[in-house]
Order: sequence, then structure tokens, then C-alpha cells
Amino acid sequence: MQWFRTPDAEATFLADDAALLGLVYAEHAPDARAEYLRTFGDGAALTGGLNWYRANDFGAPCAPVTVPTMYVWSSGDVALGREAAEGSGAQVDGPYRFEILDGVSHWVPELAADALDALLLDHLRAG
Repeated sequence: MQWFRTPDAEATFLADDAALLGLVYAEHAPDARAEYLRTFGDGAALTGGLNWYRANDFGAPCAPVTVPTMYVWSSGDVALGREAAEGSGAQVDGPYRFEILDGVSHWVPELAADALDALLLDHLRAG
């Protein structure tokens, strides 16, 4: 994530007709690759996405979360391992639910929309 915060991240992702960006999606979200390249390939949208990482101080302490919280993790996530995902619950003082979607990659909303929607609706109804 630190590399996403560097000033040259966009240029590296978009060099050679967005070769690196295309490679990331071809390997981990092949069905969504064309849409991601269409969306992020112009650079402005990619900057917006990368700015999320730039704006966060991942090492800063935060107050415990007290509202009902659900964490949906996917076992095929290449960016966040299970230990880190499960550790997020330590930051929650309110009701907490940890759900796993087996075999889904990092891009859960795009690749497992129906399963995620069902979990979210259940969580919101219970909340």
C-alpha cells in the first residue's frame, strides 16, 4: 500500500498502454479487466482511487468502533491476508460479525455481488 501512495504510481500503472494495471486485473479479476481498464485507464479515476491510500494514515490509532460492524473477507484476497482481516475485530467494541467468502479474490463487490448483497441485507436488518 505504501507504493500506491508514491507520486509515480499512476505513471507506472499506466505505462506501456496500462500494462501493469492490465496485468493485475488479468490475474486476479479477469472477468472485470476490461471494465477496470476502461474506468482507470484515463488516469484521473486512477488518481482518485490511489488518493484513498494517500489520504489514510494506516499506522494512526483510531477510536474503537461502537456501531454494529460486519467485515466481509474473501479467501482469495491477494491484498489482505486472513490474520490481518481477523485482527480488524479487535478495533470494534460494538457487535461484530466476520464473514468469509471462499474462493473470491480481492474485488468482492464485482465478483461476488449476490453473496455480498445477501450478507449486507442480513446485517442491516439485524442492526
